[in-house]
Formats: sequence, C-alpha cells, structure tokens
Amino acid sequence: MFKEYNQNQIQLLPRSLEESIEKDHIARLISQVIDEMDASFIENTYSNIGQRAYCPKMLLKVLVYGYTIGVRSSRKLDDKLKEDIVFMWLSGRQTPDFRTIADFRKDRLIDVKKVFLEVLNLCQELGMVRIGKVSVDGTKFRADASGNKTRYRKVLFKNKASLENQVDDILKEADDIDREEEKLLGNKTEHQTGIDMKEMEKKLKKMKKRKETLERRKDKLEARKDDINGKLRKMRKDRNSMSITDKDATMMLMKEGYIDSGYNAQFATEHQVILAYGLFSDRNDQKLLKPMVEEIKSNAGKDPEIIPADAGYGNRTNYRFLKNRKIIAFIPYNNFNKEMAERRKGIYRLPKNINIELERYKARQRMRLLSPEGKKMMERRRQDVEPTIGDIKRNMNFRTFGLRGKPKCLVELGLVSIGHNLKKVKSWIKKMVEYQDGREKTIALGTALGYLPSK
Repeated sequence: MFKEYNQNQIQLLPRSLEESIEKDHIARLISQVIDEMDASFIENTYSNIGQRAYCPKMLLKVLVYGYTIGVRSSRKLDDKLKEDIVFMWLSGRQTPDFRTIADFRKDRLIDVKKVFLEVLNLCQELGMVRIGKVSVDGTKFRADASGNKTRYRKVLFKNKASLENQVDDILKEADDIDREEEKLLGNKTEHQTGIDMKEMEKKLKKMKKRKETLERRKDKLEARKDDINGKLRKMRKDRNSMSITDKDATMMLMKEGYIDSGYNAQFATEHQVILAYGLFSDRNDQKLLKPMVEEIKSNAGKDPEIIPADAGYGNRTNYRFLKNRKIIAFIPYNNFNKEMAERRKGIYRLPKNINIELERYKARQRMRLLSPEGKKMMERRRQDVEPTIGDIKRNMNFRTFGLRGKPKCLVELGLVSIGHNLKKVKSWIKKMVEYQDGREKTIALGTALGYLPSK
C-alpha cells in the first residue's frame, strides 16, 4: 500500500549535492556569474599574514543567494550553511560562522557596486537593456533604528535655546561674584571694611569655589550644546529628524501608512532590470532625479533617451535639468490630474502668480502625457519600475535594513539589486535559448542552467 520508508538507510557512496539541485536553479546562475567575476577588489583587502581566510567568492555567493531568497541575517545564513543543500553546495560544505559572514559583508563589501556593475554589464552584453526608456521611482525602507531614539529639529533647537539661557545665567552669576570680589579686595584694612581679615578670606575662598563650580557647569552645558550643533549639522537643512542609532536615517511616512525611521531608496530600471540605485535621507523625491540620472550615466556610460516618472519628480528644476541634458521627460506635475479634471469641466483658472518658465514646461508635459505615446509611456512605467520594487519588497522580503549607517545600508541595497537582476537574467536566458540566440554568453549560461546540453 505504501512505499518503503527507512529513515536510517545506509548508502555505500554519498550522493553529490549538485545532483540534488534543480538544473535551472538560480543558485547555479549566481555561482557561474560570480566564478567568472573579477573579485580582486575584495581579495586585496585581505592580509597575507595570519590564518588563511575563507574564499571571498564563496562568501559572496552565499550572501547574494541569501538576499535573493530573503535570508539576510548572518545567524540564519550560518544555520542554512549546515541545513540547506543549496547553501551547502554554494559553500562547498564549508561552514563559516555568523561573525565571519557579518564581518565580510560589513568590511569587505563596501565596493559592492563593482559587483553590481559586473552584473549590469552582463545584462547589456545579453541585450536585455539599451539605456533608452528608463523609469525612475522611489520607495521607503525602514532603518534598523528605534523610533524612541529619534531626535527632531524643533526639539533640538528648543533644547539648544534652553542651554544658551542656562549659560547666560551662569555668566551673569559669575559677573556678580566678580563684582562682589572686587569690592572686598578693594578695601584692604579691617578699619575700612569693618570685616575681620579671616572672615574676608573665608568669603573670598567661598566665592572662588563657587566660580569653579560655575565654570565646570558651563563647560558641561557648552559640551551639550556642541553635541546638539553636531546633530543639527548631521541632520542638514533638508531633514527634520535624525535617529541616534542610525544617524543617516530620517522619520518618513512609509508605504504602509505609518511613520518610522528609514531611507528613501531610488531605482532606475529598464525592462525591470535595475540600472542604478541610490539611498537618500530626503523624504521627498523632487531633489533626487538629478543624482539618479548622474548615477545611470556613471553605471551605463550614457544618458537615457526618455525618462517616465511620477508626479513626485515634477518641478521646474527637474524639467530644466532634463531639457539641458536633452532627455525627453514624461513627468506629470503635482496637480496634473486635478487640473485636467478642471479643464474638462471648463472651470480651470490660472493661478494669480504664475511662473512663465514653469508654465511652458507644464504645457509641454500636458501635450506629451495626453498623447497616445504619453499614455503608453506611463503604462510602461507602471509595468517597469513598480513591479521591480514590488519584487524586492514582497518576493525578496526586503523591507527593513539589517545594518546601520548609509554606507552599510548601501551594501544591502546593492546585494538585493544584484539578486533581482540575476533573477531577470535567468528568465532572459531561458527565453533566448528558446529563440536559439547564438551569443557566446547565452550559450555558456544556458548550459550552466541546463537549458542546453553540456559539451
């Protein structure tokens, strides 16, 4: 009735781990791509002195695969290396502990962008992107910081004013003591003052002790004020809050509708392939289009031809910037939908104080966005960058950073972007093999994934 079951069946020869992994498993692609990668930028960070370290490519494979499937904790990765067949195969049955994994990610992958660029170059080589119509959008990720440890600009200014008032009170009291001391020292004899010399020395000693106490208190208050000034400088003028545990994080309204400490992550995509990513403390997207365009050019070697984006980027500065860069913009301005509804009803009125330059840009955007091409472009944006962000947040389960500080959070964002792009490469390779694409790289990766027979 039932198949034979023997949990303690002995095997003469152990089965190879590779035989237990599906032919087109994403781990095979990750392993193949990283094996062919130049990892000298990581290897050069190691010293020749001391015990031999684990292979950097092995640790990189473990981390990239972990981020691809939503396992990011170094302790969980430690467990997976002892329990999960895929992780065991990627590591060659080696079991670095969680500290080794955490230190590698924290200290050796500061230049993880170089790995991202290698994968992006692979996407270009396979013909997946051409840097034509590039969509840009942002999303909020929670920081690894407690909301109770957040400091607000308004409160800091209030505390600073209070400290300054306390310092002023101390200085005023010190001046009063100086005047009283001068009055006593100005009278040299007992006959002139009517005060015994011993009594005078006692009073002077008491004044001196009080002045020393005031000076120490003043130094402490000045130190606290300097600390507040440092926080304000770190917060910059474009932020209203800062977390003590992650000083680069800012209180933001998350997609789920609550306010928490986090970062504004920006993505530029083409055909759901991430061309560039960035991490910012600005809650608003308006100032972030320019740095993302610069990042696209830095990564891909050229400016995009067309940029569709949502109304969060629609302002005069961005329209002017894209015009000067000769990039066609399909970006609605803030009240575009409301204005279109009023125009259809015939009740629209121009604002009293209009900006001629901005009105020209708005007229151009209306013409573009209401055209058939514009509607297709905005639909393309919804099918390009938004699913990419959805894949990262939902499928890859990446909603919160596990590290603190912008540089380390950028490492995590880079790893998750690499994982996403490699998933797109896998789908593309399968399709290209069906189309009998003759590219050398397609054949090599198709063979590694089992879509083509090995030679």
